[in-house]
Amino acid sequence: DDLNGFELDFEPMPLAANDTAAIVLTSGTTGVPKGVMHSHRGMVEGARGAVYPFQLGPSSTIVHLFTTSFMGWYNLALPALNVGTKMVFMEHWDPLAYLQKLAEERATLVLLVPTMWRMLLQQPVEDYDLSSVTLAGFAGEVMDVATLRAIRERVCANVINAYGTTETGPSAGTVMFPADLEREEKIQSIGKPMLNSEARVIIPGAGIDDEVPFGEEGEIIIKGPSRAVQMWEDPPLSRKVFRGDWWYSGDLGHMDEEGYLYIHGRVDDMMITGGINVLPAPIEELLLSHDGVSECAVIGLPDPEWGQRITAFVIRANEQLTAEELDQFAHRSELANYQRPKEYRFVTELPRGSSGKTSRKTLRDQVVATQK
Repeated sequence: DDLNGFELDFEPMPLAANDTAAIVLTSGTTGVPKGVMHSHRGMVEGARGAVYPFQLGPSSTIVHLFTTSFMGWYNLALPALNVGTKMVFMEHWDPLAYLQKLAEERATLVLLVPTMWRMLLQQPVEDYDLSSVTLAGFAGEVMDVATLRAIRERVCANVINAYGTTETGPSAGTVMFPADLEREEKIQSIGKPMLNSEARVIIPGAGIDDEVPFGEEGEIIIKGPSRAVQMWEDPPLSRKVFRGDWWYSGDLGHMDEEGYLYIHGRVDDMMITGGINVLPAPIEELLLSHDGVSECAVIGLPDPEWGQRITAFVIRANEQLTAEELDQFAHRSELANYQRPKEYRFVTELPRGSSGKTSRKTLRDQVVATQK
């Protein structure tokens, strides 16, 4: 009724499906946030394609945390608008306030990045009625198994793992449905490509047909209907990451013989210590499985002997936790000698990108700057 009789004071432009609809910012975890250009066609495909995996409908409710600058907003808001899902918006992330809002609004879907999940699970979850939640999900980072199991036990037994980025949109990624995650041997997989999408694992930076054999590590590339068009004002980067219909993720991983994808880490996060390439994800997952660790980040710092010294930055859940205890814990694990951190530093917070993910690059830059 408020719009009845309202007149526009400008002439709307005719639009084509491939015209730019939005410039969406990356989270900035690997550097300065970059503008990613999405078309109207891609946005519409995303609004269609994400409805099914997120189980959205007119009776659904989501508590929304993301702003319109970032892809998380479009990945949830457009599918929700498409089917009439109720959306409740919060101005900023506060785990306890978010938990309270989930209970008050009888939310049906909870979708967070793993870092946020770990913060939420530190709250008294059992004190709140979350019986309305029919699906819990995560995206944006590799999830450690301990946190995944805690979500199942304390929030919702049905858990979905959605892999996608600012560049892919919600319908050009992979998805791991609850039934898939019940298979113990697949629990660390990011799933299979979504409907009308395709994924390959290739020799890093090589051509789209240079696939590696099943089980071997390579770079994950993806194509699908919601993929972005190009990077804003950065033709060289556009040519590097968008090749034909494909997007080069910069993520290292492998595919098993059933077509399930697994992420090992970012090419940019690779540490080289003693001439050996080491990714932080397996080390971080091990440390997060220790009861005394709340959060952690592992980076390589300059070292005259090793080239890079693997260093773990840890937020303690137990103030009595010591570096010696963590070192012994790592020694008893399946980590190889060269993977074990050579130094542990205890901190009270870790730098995050705008989407809540821990930024290893910012952490590395901060530490190196203080050592100069």
